[in-house]
Amino acid sequence: MDKKQFIIIGLGVFGSTVARELSKVGHDVLGIDLDGEKVSQIADEITCAVTADASLESTLNELNAGNYDVAVIATGSNLETSVLATMQLREMGVEEVWAKARTYPHHKILQRVGATRIIAPEYETGIRVSRELIYPMVQNYIDLKDDLFVVELLPSEDLCTRSLKDVIGKLAITPLILKRGSNANTHPSLDECLQSGDCLVVSGKIDDLRKLAASV
Repeated sequence: MDKKQFIIIGLGVFGSTVARELSKVGHDVLGIDLDGEKVSQIADEITCAVTADASLESTLNELNAGNYDVAVIATGSNLETSVLATMQLREMGVEEVWAKARTYPHHKILQRVGATRIIAPEYETGIRVSRELIYPMVQNYIDLKDDLFVVELLPSEDLCTRSLKDVIGKLAITPLILKRGSNANTHPSLDECLQSGDCLVVSGKIDDLRKLAASV
C-alpha cells in the first residue's frame, strides 16, 4: 500500500474517526478544525492537527493543501465551509475530494463545485441497518453497484450437512470463501458440505442473494 497524504477538514465524530483510522495504517494526516478542543484531542494521534478556518483560501495555501493526495470534507453541518473548501481544494489541484452532505441540495452543490465523491453517513448507515434487520443472517456486505453484491452469511443449523450445490441450487451465485474456524477455503467446491459455525461469503445479483438469504 502506497503511503498517501490526507487532509481531514472537520474533526467531529465522523472526521476524527476517518483521521485516526488513516493514521493507524501509516498515512500522513492533516486535521483541521475551528474548535481548538477537538484539535487537541486528536493532535497526538495524527501527523498534524491545526486550529484554523479551512474555508479561507489563505489558510489552505499556508498549509500547502494543494500538495495533498486526498481531502475529506467532514463539516456537513457548516455548508459554507464545506462548499468553499471543496471548491478551493479542487482549484488547487487536489485530485480527490470526498465531502460529507447532510441534505440533497447540499449534495447537488458539492457536485457542482467539484467534489469527486459525496458521503451521506446517516443515509448510508440507515440502508445498511435496514438490510441487516431484514436479513439477520447477513453479517456484512459490499455493494459493487449495478445490483452486484458480495455478502457474508452465517448459515442456519438447518443447513448443516447440506452441500453448497444444494443450498445455492439454480441461483446465479458464486461461493467465494467458506470460513471454518481459523481456516478460510477460497473458491470452495460446490460439493463442500456446510457445518455448524461456518461463515460463507458469496457474490451475485441482489435478487438471487435475497432468495439465498431467505433460505439460510
